[in-house]
Amino acid sequence: MHVSAKAQDVHFSQFFAAPLYYNPANTGNFSGSWRVGLNYKDQWGSFTVPYTSYDLYSDVVIQPKQSVNRFGIGLLALNDIAGDGVLTSSRLQASTSYHINYKPEATWRFAFGMSGAYVQKTLDIYKLTFDSQWDADEFNVSLSNNESSASNKLNYYDFSAGALLTHIPYEGERYYFGLAAHHINKPQESFYEDDNTIHMKYVAQAGALFQISTNATLQPQVFYTQQSSASEIIAGTNMSMRMYYFDKEKYHALILGAWYRYKDAAWLVAGMNFDGFTFSVNYDFNLSQLTPASKAKGGIEFALVYTLTRKDKHDPFDCPAFE
Repeated sequence: MHVSAKAQDVHFSQFFAAPLYYNPANTGNFSGSWRVGLNYKDQWGSFTVPYTSYDLYSDVVIQPKQSVNRFGIGLLALNDIAGDGVLTSSRLQASTSYHINYKPEATWRFAFGMSGAYVQKTLDIYKLTFDSQWDADEFNVSLSNNESSASNKLNYYDFSAGALLTHIPYEGERYYFGLAAHHINKPQESFYEDDNTIHMKYVAQAGALFQISTNATLQPQVFYTQQSSASEIIAGTNMSMRMYYFDKEKYHALILGAWYRYKDAAWLVAGMNFDGFTFSVNYDFNLSQLTPASKAKGGIEFALVYTLTRKDKHDPFDCPAFE
């Protein structure tokens, strides 16, 4: 006897720092020539063995001289460990995108992208316990769990597609809207060789970036995902403030943000942008029905991005990592 369960994809609170994971059209969508990033999330450690997720990604830009369009090519590796290691998921993904009208004076830009991934999941079924292991009036883990028919490994290919529309009415202001569809090939996922299809996941993201003073920019966003009957809505904003050095020419930026996931969690973001690096950290405060068990403690998350910019290109937004 066995039971089936439906699992959700990994999600990051700092979705804006995981661009390739959520929309392949974000590949190459930054001011520079090369970008590399890392996301790490640790959650539910307050009342159980922590769930740990992390990814590493990198993308490059290909834009020939005199061309107003550009290509983006990216790679992403993700690993997710559920609790005490019973279920481990790994993902290796390649993505590509094409950006139309990507030039400094453009007021409209459009991009579309595709990604393909190889996914592998492993299950250590011997770390699970079943009712067949009851021995009279006590539980005996040395007894067989009678789950010999289960495989301890599965793998499949997974494909996604997305688009991104950006409007830049003038320097220092930007509005954008992105859509992505994941699992478009509807891969099968089962350790028992059952007919268990992964439902398509849809992602919508809208936001803006504009200056509120000479030394500060605001970046409000709304983020929505839906997969089968599960959905989430995130809304909030980051603010970037320039902080000058003594020579009044070099500066770094302080990043502060506040975000809310509907009926689930709230968190504050703090970070720094300096010399091409952007580091940010947040802690989720759980506000869901799990609050009595979690005592409002969710999890901590880190993001680190490095962007190699071209010296002959000016970025009026001073926030290349989170574009």
